[in-house]
Amino acid sequence: MKQPLTFCSPVIAALMLGAPVAHADVTPQEVWESWLSQMEPFGYEVSATETQMGNDLEISDLVMNIVIPEEDGSVEVSMPGFTFVDKGDGTVALEMPAIYPIVAKFSGDGEEGQVNINYNTTGLSMVASGEPDAINYAYSAASVEMSVGEIMAEGQTMNLGDISVTMVNANGNSLISGTELMSSDQEFSADQLILNVDVKDPMGSEEGAIINATLNDVTFDSLTAFPMAMDPEDFGKAMAQGLAMDFGLAHNGADIAFDINADGERVSGTQNAASGEFGLAFDAEGFALSQQAFDAAVSMQVPDLPFPVSYELGEASMEISVPLAMADEEQDFKLAVTLADFAVPDMLWSVFDPTEQLPRDPATVSFDVTGTVKILADLFAPEAMMMDEPGELHSVSINDIHVSMVGAELTGAGAFTFDNTDKVSFDGMPRPEGSVELSLTGGNALMDKAVAMGLASEEDVMGARMMMGMFTVPGEGEDSLKSTIEVNAEGHVMANGMRLK
Repeated sequence: MKQPLTFCSPVIAALMLGAPVAHADVTPQEVWESWLSQMEPFGYEVSATETQMGNDLEISDLVMNIVIPEEDGSVEVSMPGFTFVDKGDGTVALEMPAIYPIVAKFSGDGEEGQVNINYNTTGLSMVASGEPDAINYAYSAASVEMSVGEIMAEGQTMNLGDISVTMVNANGNSLISGTELMSSDQEFSADQLILNVDVKDPMGSEEGAIINATLNDVTFDSLTAFPMAMDPEDFGKAMAQGLAMDFGLAHNGADIAFDINADGERVSGTQNAASGEFGLAFDAEGFALSQQAFDAAVSMQVPDLPFPVSYELGEASMEISVPLAMADEEQDFKLAVTLADFAVPDMLWSVFDPTEQLPRDPATVSFDVTGTVKILADLFAPEAMMMDEPGELHSVSINDIHVSMVGAELTGAGAFTFDNTDKVSFDGMPRPEGSVELSLTGGNALMDKAVAMGLASEEDVMGARMMMGMFTVPGEGEDSLKSTIEVNAEGHVMANGMRLK
């Protein structure tokens, strides 16, 4: 399905979004019309019964429908309704039942289905303020729970089990503003975000999954812009019109327990982390993704092993940013990955190294690469998919390479430029020019230990040492090697001044 906000009706969105605004005056009718306008860019058809009750507005029999042309189908979401209450001070309160059923009906490719969703709240308060073209929704709730109820497919009721998401002590604000380009500025926090899954094969087999996950001290913020004239089926055009998102999620503790039985094999275990962050941003100019987790621990029981597989990780992080816009000038990109302080218990070490030949210090693997590219076509246009090379690589900077494990350490850094007019010298790849400097310590000692452990023969190690001798020179310390790999303007590849190509 291409619609990213299928269930993001204003009723549900107001519980997930946020950002403050100065108070002015809004009426129940203006708040309702603002909610309706949020559905237009995504192609929703909304119907409801509006009943004026003094200064208040009651909405009942609410139905949202969207057509899915590529599947010759549609999605229809129906809700019982709610009431916009004029508080008499220029603000409007939303009142809705604590038990709020939602029904989603699907049709497509000649098939039909239905999912009943239970949306239950405790102590919910939601107030709209501001002005018609900039309305802020402030909300809080002691708990918010969304769970999957009855599921129907092909005319039969399916019993999958229990699936629920619960937020505890949720607070937030959501500022919706703009006319031609509508923006949603959001902030959200919750003491806990809890996921419970206990599903089984409706056909009666032993397959199923149990997942219990809890995130503590959750914070969420996002800034989203979407054009009112957006065509949901043309993502590239929507991006050109201003579609954009900047999303962030963070927590101060995650605990996950799982037990999954699939394809006749069972995997169970636990995962936890002291803290973590996730970020996603995109607009017409570029895309960025980032993720971090700190002080993580994993323990799993997997098939064919009589003992659990477990490890600890001090940091796991990733950062990616790439340009998307077609341009004549070069644009920056980045790729960085870090897996730091990776450690496994002695019991697992003893399987591979029973005589304790290898140092068991935590391992680290990281690299940081930046560079520039030229984007030669609109990447979302159909013709771009037909191009062999919609972009050109112009430079790469290896800012850092660091691999440290089992007593050996490899580091490196360097930079290259690329000549896209010469794709003959390197078999279709643009010709590089530049160098990278590498340093290895502990390599010879590691090979000696591999022989002592029976992982390699003396002949194997001798061949490896001869190969290393061709590419390296002695470093400054004991058991230290270094190498400078260079590609010059003529396309010659050299190692420490000796030509290899």
